[in-house]
Amino acid sequence: MRKLLRTLLPLLLMGLVISCSDNSTGTEPDPDPEPEPEEPTTGTLEVTTSTSGSDVDSDGYTVTVDGSDHSIGTDETITIEDLEEGSYDPELSGIADNCSVDGDNPQQVDISAENTTTTSFDISCEAVLTKQIVFISGRNTNPDLYVTNPDGTGQERITNNAQTEYYPSVSPDGTKIAYTDQSEGNIYAINADGSGRTQLTSSSGDDLFPRWSPDGSQIVFTSDRDGDNEIYIMDADGSNQTNLTNNSSSSDIAGGWSPDGNHIAFHSNRDADGDYEIYSVNTEGTALQKLTDNTTWDGVPNYSPDGSQIVFVSGRDGNEEIYVINTDGSNPQRVTNNSGSDVFPSWSPDGSKLTFQSDRDGNEEVYIINTDGTGAVNLTVNTAGDLHPFWSPVK
Repeated sequence: MRKLLRTLLPLLLMGLVISCSDNSTGTEPDPDPEPEPEEPTTGTLEVTTSTSGSDVDSDGYTVTVDGSDHSIGTDETITIEDLEEGSYDPELSGIADNCSVDGDNPQQVDISAENTTTTSFDISCEAVLTKQIVFISGRNTNPDLYVTNPDGTGQERITNNAQTEYYPSVSPDGTKIAYTDQSEGNIYAINADGSGRTQLTSSSGDDLFPRWSPDGSQIVFTSDRDGDNEIYIMDADGSNQTNLTNNSSSSDIAGGWSPDGNHIAFHSNRDADGDYEIYSVNTEGTALQKLTDNTTWDGVPNYSPDGSQIVFVSGRDGNEEIYVINTDGSNPQRVTNNSGSDVFPSWSPDGSKLTFQSDRDGNEEVYIINTDGTGAVNLTVNTAGDLHPFWSPVK
């Protein structure tokens, strides 16, 4: 029996070892495989701005990509990351009125994974007259256009040529000046820095007193091309010149536009007594309204920035003085009161002051005054004649 047990015991132990180590395959299971790395799906956009010209907006711009806004300087490069693959239309905004993008805006770009796409915006800015007063001066022999700050500082010559520029007017955005070339009798426009001289009219008569419409798209002016002074309107590029008053029995002299662009103030001797009075007419040449009625001349009218008043010159007190009335002709108020001749009034952008031409100190100078008649100041103080001031409407 013992002999039999000694024989079977090793066999039983061997079977037990085999049984414990057997897991049906006889091998250890393989570990889980490593996951495949995910392919990237986003890329990067690099945006660059480059700004040239005058009066650059120091606040910079906003670039919008896929509905998100990003601030960017006037000359800066920014990076926009984690953009999904696909097409985008980055757009630049916050651009000042005197600046414009050269080329497409928005632009189209394609973003690809792991790559950086670049795009750029080139911006050009024009000079703009802000709060400044344009006037004519003969201080350098030939009358040229000058500008001054409202406190008399910063007087600068902006034209220098053989032509004589009269009756300047600044566009609503401050980037253009229209004027009459006295030697030709034609109207021209220049950029605010004196560059880019462009002829707008060419007629057999004299084209005078150009004034911009509030949106800058048109110019009203006076012309005697048809034998008598009439009021005309043209597009800002000189096209579509149209006779507005068309009244051969009188002399009609253009003033300024109402702020809503619907009416034009002017002076005319169309009444039987023959003296000049202030009138308004709509831009179709109808709805004529007489605003003053006295035995002396009233002229050179201009609407206030808020459209509530009209400033004009009158000889009703024996010499030329500046007055204001409501736009229906009521409530006349005298602004200046002295022995000199005060003419060519023009409103400050906020309507609180007037600039005008006066010879009260012995020669023609440019002045400013509060609309209540106080605080008159000589800005030019020059032995030469300084004429026809016009206050830029840009605040």
